[in-house]
Amino acid sequence: MTVWTIARHEIKIAFRSRWLFIFAGLFVVLSGIVVFFSGQTAGEFAGFTRTTASLLNLSLFLLPLLALLSGSLLIAGEKEDGRMALLLTYPLAPLSLIIGKFIGLAISLVAVLSLGYGISSLFLYQFASGNGQLLLVFYGMSLLLVLMFLSLSVFVGVLSGGRLQALGIGIFLWAFFVLFYEFMMMGATMAASPGWVLPILTVSVFLNPVELIRVFTVLFIGGGTVLGPSIYDFTIWANSAAGGLMFAAAAVLWVAGPLLASSRLMKRGKRL
Repeated sequence: MTVWTIARHEIKIAFRSRWLFIFAGLFVVLSGIVVFFSGQTAGEFAGFTRTTASLLNLSLFLLPLLALLSGSLLIAGEKEDGRMALLLTYPLAPLSLIIGKFIGLAISLVAVLSLGYGISSLFLYQFASGNGQLLLVFYGMSLLLVLMFLSLSVFVGVLSGGRLQALGIGIFLWAFFVLFYEFMMMGATMAASPGWVLPILTVSVFLNPVELIRVFTVLFIGGGTVLGPSIYDFTIWANSAAGGLMFAAAAVLWVAGPLLASSRLMKRGKRL
């Protein structure tokens, strides 16, 4: 049994799940509504406008939830049903098993996301003057966001003892990264002295994949001025080669780190 064999099996299972396509339909409908109403007032999809801000927030809200629940519930379900234990009897290293499942789930989610973005682009060019390069930036950053949270979901699935536990941990992580993290950072910056505000904000961007994608998407589409003058120095640094390398390194760590941790947990046979 090879990594690709595991990946193909995961793809078949994922495409049998109706809720993946329900999510794709939900994403298309919501993005169409956003583009229609924002496009009527903004009139274009170029730079950081009301339309781009709304689409970015929509992606940051929905995509992490999709990735976290899809991977964690599938893997936790296999552990609960005993299929994972059966797979571990084959001559396949735990890391290879984890990578195979990650690849299969990633291909499935990328296909669904591509379908959603493809149909959404039709709304975009119908109701707002489109910018193909900007849409590609949104698409690429959305794919990266899905991969980072999918890696986290694999870790949650391996860590959990069953579907219910995986569901609880997945929703908690989604709420933490998407909803609560900003309030925690706001509280930290308000309590800190003025000299520590910029370092705290800079570090906080790389400790949360949602903030990482949010901030660098805004920078990549040339909307750095909306971040405000107080973090102008960070904007200049992030737009430099060093900032780009730091962004790439953080993205790689967010994808590879949970997968390696999942492999170690599987080797040790640990669970909650």
